[in-house]
Amino acid sequence: MRPTFPATLLALLILAVRPAHGQPATALTIAAYNVCNLFDTLNDPGQHDMVLTPEAYRLKTAALSRVIGELAPDIIALCEVENAGVLRDLLDTPPLDTVPYRFIHYDSPDKRGIDAALLYRADRVTSAGSEPIRIPDGYPTRDILRTEFSIAGTDKRIVVYAAHLPSHRGGYSRAARMREMIAARLGDMASREAPGAGVILLGDLNDSPASKLLRRNFPGLDCLTAEAHRQGQGSYAWRDTWQMYDHIFVNRNVRPYGNARVFVRDWMLTRTGRFRGYPDRSVSDHLPVYVRIAF
Repeated sequence: MRPTFPATLLALLILAVRPAHGQPATALTIAAYNVCNLFDTLNDPGQHDMVLTPEAYRLKTAALSRVIGELAPDIIALCEVENAGVLRDLLDTPPLDTVPYRFIHYDSPDKRGIDAALLYRADRVTSAGSEPIRIPDGYPTRDILRTEFSIAGTDKRIVVYAAHLPSHRGGYSRAARMREMIAARLGDMASREAPGAGVILLGDLNDSPASKLLRRNFPGLDCLTAEAHRQGQGSYAWRDTWQMYDHIFVNRNVRPYGNARVFVRDWMLTRTGRFRGYPDRSVSDHLPVYVRIAF
């Protein structure tokens, strides 16, 4: 058995990033993507980082650049990037080397050395300030990344949070406590943004849209990935079932243009063997999620 998207949904997803008729004059594509262990070829002392061979690194960077290039986001949150160097290499790889992308990244205390980062198109949005939000209690996990953007051609500003919550594995009780703490911190920060501000939360939250954790901590945010999950889509395959772990949440000041979707191409999936139909782990074990935002 393998996890499969319904055929009609797969066809729709392949067409989904094409501009729609009647699309508003100013619209941005917002996305989230766990790129799964985007490590470099060097071993960093004191970290439990992976070390890729030069060839594996080249192939992975090329594949991820192709995914992002075909998706063409204006803002995309990336999870599991090791450092600024891998982001520079990613943006220097075709086809991204011809697009005016910039990145925002801060090193976090995660014991594996992985962080959340943002890529954005500098001709569509401008960063008006960013900061890493450190999680208290000395737990070695990813920082929350908060960034303000101004939208080209408008007087609008949005606040984007990129986050990667701890997984359910390893030291379950402590991880569960930290997941609750981080989610509560995210929800509280989002609710305290200036009145009228558009707020977008992106990232791998390691939970489904219907989970009590997300519903309890994000009551003022709309989960745009929930409908896609109800339709049988998912960003991560586990035990032959599509799970929606990568999310886009927005507050009432953000107007989505259509539904959030999962971005998938046939070449991003494993073609043979036991894991046929799963995301190809040489690219990533996750699929990106995205939505169009109108201004």
